[in-house]
Amino acid sequence: MTLRTEIIDALREIVGDTNVLIDIEDRYVYSYKQIYRERYMPEIDAVVKTESSKGIDKVLRLADEEGFSAIQRGKTIDPEKITKPIVLIDNFELVGLEPFQNSLKAGEDTEFRETERGTLKKLALAQRILFLNKPMAKCQECSACRSYCTVASSFKGIETWSAKGRMLLLKGMLQRELPATPKIIDIIYTCSNCGLCFAECLQSSEFPKAIRAARRQIVLEKLAPKNLEAAAANILNLGDPGGRPSRKRRLSWLKTLADPWRRKNANVLYWVGCTVATRTPKTAKAVVNILNFAKIGFSLLGESEGCCGYILLTSGLWDEAKRNATTLVKRIEKSRAKSLITTCAGCYYTFSKLFPEILEMKMPCNVFHVSQFMENLIGEEGFDPEFFDAKVTYHDPCSLGRHAKVYDAPRNVLSKIPGLRFIEMPLNKEHSRCCGGGGGLWSYNNQVSLNSAFNRLTEDVIPLNLNILATSCPICQMNMRFASIRNSIPVRVLDFTEIVESAVTRGS
Repeated sequence: MTLRTEIIDALREIVGDTNVLIDIEDRYVYSYKQIYRERYMPEIDAVVKTESSKGIDKVLRLADEEGFSAIQRGKTIDPEKITKPIVLIDNFELVGLEPFQNSLKAGEDTEFRETERGTLKKLALAQRILFLNKPMAKCQECSACRSYCTVASSFKGIETWSAKGRMLLLKGMLQRELPATPKIIDIIYTCSNCGLCFAECLQSSEFPKAIRAARRQIVLEKLAPKNLEAAAANILNLGDPGGRPSRKRRLSWLKTLADPWRRKNANVLYWVGCTVATRTPKTAKAVVNILNFAKIGFSLLGESEGCCGYILLTSGLWDEAKRNATTLVKRIEKSRAKSLITTCAGCYYTFSKLFPEILEMKMPCNVFHVSQFMENLIGEEGFDPEFFDAKVTYHDPCSLGRHAKVYDAPRNVLSKIPGLRFIEMPLNKEHSRCCGGGGGLWSYNNQVSLNSAFNRLTEDVIPLNLNILATSCPICQMNMRFASIRNSIPVRVLDFTEIVESAVTRGS
């Protein structure tokens, strides 16, 4: 017996249209209590999302009147006593990071993360859990599986759009219980690949890997989103995912510099990056001014620099990424630089981690994020920063922090600036809340990305009552700057190099 249209309409009248879920993807996800166990009830006919006690009572009364089973989520059920059709009532609140934050204060998560961290290395979650169906011990002990997800608040906490939901949809596709529907594709790409999934339980790089692997399969089935295919074409043809019309725009920021860049016999190559060059050029100017002030010779690739291909690798477009990377490596080799420095967290992560991990390619020189490079510069003779009067916090980009493990270098640089009062956010370093800009989400669904940036600002930054939010990623900077302007949040969002530039060149 299926749920009649009249009953679905009545449910929508009670809780609203968007809170009655009848798609196969939603019904599949909600039929599981935990990712790593069997379904805990027969196939669901609809899910009703409501936290209102009045709404729940009305749904239960409608069930009695119309003769369908209405089950409240989390309550013990006897599958043999359930009759079709079945409506599941989801009255769970959106999972936030408050319990996780409290556990960090109490030091409760340290032991688990240290004991579990090495167990998943070199074996993708999709293989270990979804293919072999062998859950981790921590998951086997758990009576209820719920997950934090950076983007979930944009979807009213509907579990299908959460980290847990994505893992279940991947499981359904791998076990051929679900086809790769347009909705599943949308859900898989509406993810920032931040790696903060299931923050209360564990942190593992395998979750982002599983998402990237799923996206790769979607690409192989020729189902990739059209806007990402357009970005790929722009990267290969124009060296910029946004399709900037002229390569000369990449160097327009150089015209405003007092000193030309030093490019002869340079062992250091400054990789500006397409996003920094065209969207946050003040960052590029800051780096060049700092290098010139320190009398460090460096070179630029200029108009031929191109794009690192981060969005290609995180979107599953690996063939295009390979072509792009092969061209870039040749250009970098030609520069004969011994070290490459970059201000872009995504570029650093791509060159240092994703090239060898996905493409099995190595860079022809050492790769440093500019914070690592400046950490050794600041405080040297002739490179003493001036007084900088401001209260500053630092946002860890997921690409630089959780994925590449670079946490201390930017903080060490900022800590050496006199007068700067550094205030750490409660959720920082590996526990940092994502701004929502990574994983291609900024390009795929900009509004969801901005919503996540707003959450970062309101939940973690505003309570600190400070002047400046510093970061070291152009996407994070743009995303949180736009969110702050749109919502009239009184905080300046800067790349940390802009602060360093102001402090070291003020007296020159």
